[in-house]
Amino acid sequence: LNKRRNCWKIKINALRRLQSTRYGLIRDIIVAAITVARKSHLNQIAAELKAALQLLRPGAAAEAKSTAIKVLEKYGGYDGSDDENDDVDFDEFAAANAGDANADDEADGAEIASFLCDEYRMISGSVGGDESAVTSDWRDAIKDCKSVSRLAVLLQSFLSKADDTLNQMKEERDNLDSILGLNAKRTSRYKSSIKKHDSSTAIWCNAKLTSKLVKARVNGFPWWPAHVCVPLESVVADALTGSGYTLISSVGNPGMFVVNEKEIVDFTEDTDEDLTQY
Repeated sequence: LNKRRNCWKIKINALRRLQSTRYGLIRDIIVAAITVARKSHLNQIAAELKAALQLLRPGAAAEAKSTAIKVLEKYGGYDGSDDENDDVDFDEFAAANAGDANADDEADGAEIASFLCDEYRMISGSVGGDESAVTSDWRDAIKDCKSVSRLAVLLQSFLSKADDTLNQMKEERDNLDSILGLNAKRTSRYKSSIKKHDSSTAIWCNAKLTSKLVKARVNGFPWWPAHVCVPLESVVADALTGSGYTLISSVGNPGMFVVNEKEIVDFTEDTDEDLTQY
């Protein structure tokens, strides 16, 4: 019985050895831990792990991973050594069972951890960054630059990533214009209602991230914490006013989405659902 009740701990403890870029596998392990916790009637632990899972977004698993590990530490941590060998099968930890023979299929889209050196990752952190290199690292590198060749590498990296980012922003802004029905000059609308659309469509506009925290459900994803955003462009703000739609940005993801207000609830409201479908 004690082994069964500790099964969720073994799974969450395995997250310590995973790169945060393995978001697909991290998701599967947390879901598996929730499942075995429920089977062991550890409902409070299952609820706290569910809250950690809601912080997970593709390409942004660090926050969900760290939160799940904090839940483990809250309930005494895990001192077992049976999973500390060098030949670890992480897919086994992702199996949603507590001693049964059945295991979940490997999650699609799990990324392979980078083998690039830290300096390259720092240089590539000029725009965006990851858990190992952020924008501030790039700024410090520019200030400490002592050769023209090194400066040229840094600037080329910035220009290359900035071009990709600007193209992505343009594409996402075009998505928003289509949803709102804005004309080419973005001075007026050619239709009065919001276009029916897939809420997972990424959009961009000049907006302010507010401190209002809610739970939102984007198509294809579970309920997760999000900030309500206020558009700073009057034509966008006017289009959203009274439309039944709200602009949100999910926690752990810099992207924005136009979501039906029926899919947005107060942050403290319980949103019970079957997480195994994600």
